[in-house]
Formats: sequence, C-alpha cells, structure tokens
Amino acid sequence: MTENKSQPAANVSVASPLVMTIVSVVVLIALYAFIGRIEEFTHASFLVPYKEYISVGLVVILGHVAVQAGTKWVFAIVRRRSSSDVAGSMRIIARLVGYGLIFSFMVSVLTDNAAAALTMGSFAGLVAGFASQTVMGNTVAGIFMAISRPIGIGERVTIGGKTGTVTDITLMHVILDTDDQRILIPSSTTVTTVLIKHKASE
Repeated sequence: MTENKSQPAANVSVASPLVMTIVSVVVLIALYAFIGRIEEFTHASFLVPYKEYISVGLVVILGHVAVQAGTKWVFAIVRRRSSSDVAGSMRIIARLVGYGLIFSFMVSVLTDNAAAALTMGSFAGLVAGFASQTVMGNTVAGIFMAISRPIGIGERVTIGGKTGTVTDITLMHVILDTDDQRILIPSSTTVTTVLIKHKASE
C-alpha cells in the first residue's frame, strides 16, 4: 500500500512544473495578443501609451514563472534517469537559455527591432554556451568514466601530478585522499591527462 501511494506523488512532482510552464506560456501569449490589439477596446484605451511597458512587465513576470517551473521540470526528468550532478547541470543550462530568451524578447518589444532581438538572443546563447561548457565537459567525462571504469574506489593513482587514494567518483570530480589533503580533480582532467595507477607495493 505504501508503494502505491508514493508513486503518484513522484508523478505529481514531475507533472506539476510542466503544467505550470505550459499555463504560464499560454497566459503570456493570450495577454500579449490582447495588449497588441488594445486599441480596439475603447474601455482600455487609456492603456495604449503604456502598451510597451505592460508587455515587458508581462514577459518578465510570466516568463520568470515559466522559466522557474520549466527548470524544475527539467531537473525532475533528468534526475529520474541520472544523478543529482547531471540534473543540476541541466537545470542551470535550461535557466540560462530561458532567461536569455526573455531578455531578447524584451529587447524586441522595447526597440521594435527584430534584428536587435536576434543579436541579443545570439549573445545570450553564447554566454550560456560558455558558462555551461566546463560543467557539461565534466559531466560527459564523468559519464564516460562510469561506463569505462578506468579507476576504482580504493586504488592509489596519480592524476595531473596529484597522487592519492580514490575515495569517491562523481560525474563532476574524482576525489583523492592524501595524508593531509582531500583533492577534487575535475572529471574532464581525469580523461584528458596521463593517469597512473600504482601497484599495491607502491
């Protein structure tokens, strides 16, 4: 009975952020369409001079809600298939892309210039790409090590000039213990540098 009750809760934790994201986007599109035709409604004509500012406000508020809910959904989906490290990395990337789209849309509304919005969107995409490059590099390297298993916990190794005993292997880091230090070596460094595995007698 306990297992049957826990499963719907897990489904809700994934479905709820997705529903919130869809609802936020639909409401944003509907309100934006209304603001675009606000001149046709005589009872709302006093809002015409503030049309651009209202549009920006809607994009910021509902866009923020959509991004937050969407990134929670991404985290929940990835977490079901992978570790918290990978899920957290994907959430950061999704958040950067989402806010980049919001920013480019704001530029389009305020400047009435699609070319400027595309330029700012491209710039935001580049920033997100550079920001996530290291994270994704380590994540991919961690997945590769999980499959190939070049080292194991308890082995004494030298990686990038650092020697110690492997105490943990995560997607982001290989953790070495020495006599007086705990060293975290990025996974990407582990797979791209010379790896020395010491014999037990050493």
